[in-house]
Amino acid sequence: MKQGFLGGTFDPPHLGHLMLAQEALEQYSLEKVYFVPSRNPPHKINSEIADFSHRLRMLELAVQDNPFFQVADLESRSFPSYTVDMLERISTDDFKPCFIIGMDSLLEMHAWRQPMRILELADVVVGTRPDVEFSSVNPEFLKKVSLFDFPGVWISSSNLRKRVREHRSIAYLVPEAVESYIRSGGLYGAEKGH
Repeated sequence: MKQGFLGGTFDPPHLGHLMLAQEALEQYSLEKVYFVPSRNPPHKINSEIADFSHRLRMLELAVQDNPFFQVADLESRSFPSYTVDMLERISTDDFKPCFIIGMDSLLEMHAWRQPMRILELADVVVGTRPDVEFSSVNPEFLKKVSLFDFPGVWISSSNLRKRVREHRSIAYLVPEAVESYIRSGGLYGAEKGH
C-alpha cells in the first residue's frame, strides 16, 4: 500500500488541506496520509509565521478525527525546510512516497530546490480546480505528475490570518478545534477567548 505525504507551512491548517488529503487518499488508494509541517520554510524566512509548536499542535487537532491522517515531524530542526531533503530522507529503493500538492504548489514548483529530483523521488499527485490555467506550468513537470480533481474550496492560510486580525469569523473554514486553539492562544491577533 502507498503512503501519502502532504507538506506545508499550515499556518493555520484549514479544510482545503483536509479535502486535498482525503481526495488523494481515495483516488490513489493510499494507506495513510502524513501531514508534514515545514519547520523553517525557506520562502517565508522574512515573513512572520506562527511558531512551529503552534502549527504542529493545530495540525494535530485538525487531523485527530481521521484514522487515515497522521502528523509527521520530518523536517530538519536547524536547516531550511526543503521538500527534496525530506523526500531524500524517506525514499528508499523499496519505498516511493506519494507526495500530494495543490495546483498552487505546482505553479510555483519551478522555484523549488531541485524540482526534477522531487519528481524522481516521489509520485507527485496534484489536486486541481476546474479554472486552473496550465500554460505557465513547465511541460516537463506535467509529464511527470498525476492530476486529480478534488471538490476543494478556495481557502488560503494568509486570508484566514487576515480574517482573524480583522476579528472576522473563520468558522466552517478550519476545523472547530483549530479555531478554538487560535482563539484561546490569541494567535494571529485574535482576542483571547473570543
